Amino acid sequence: MRRYVQVFLMAIAFDLYWTLVVLFRERGLVVWLALAILACLMLPPAHRIFAILLAAAGSLLDALWAATGLIAFAGDSLMPLWMVALWLMFATVWTRLTCTTTLPGWILTLLATVGGPVAYLIGERLGAITFLEPGFIVVSWMAPGWLVLMLFFHLLMGRQQ
Repeated sequence: MRRYVQVFLMAIAFDLYWTLVVLFRERGLVVWLALAILACLMLPPAHRIFAILLAAAGSLLDALWAATGLIAFAGDSLMPLWMVALWLMFATVWTRLTCTTTLPGWILTLLATVGGPVAYLIGERLGAITFLEPGFIVVSWMAPGWLVLMLFFHLLMGRQQ
């Protein structure tokens, strides 16, 4: 399959997964976790560690934003498991994308820096999270958080920025 078709199909599949997870959250938790773990296991073993590290770092970043009062997730936990599943699936897809695309790392980093906060804005509109500060302030903190996260990830992967 041509590379650009593969990337397009991965993006569509992730968008569908993201939508279902955000809409149904805990109601599909076992399915979300199973799909994310299965997708991660489908990565080449050498790339799995990068996906797991990105998922852990992203989950920690979300937990930090929740602990500092920037956002709150629906439910009682600081970091719900459906969000961890979402991070693992994102990290798996992003690792695969990073390995297969010919786009330079700086473009991928820029896409994530914009796309990450936009996903949170949509998630907030769908009731999955609550912004505890005005949207502009939340996005103003999220964009640099995503930028740093993705810069470190691409440097770790050995991509040129």
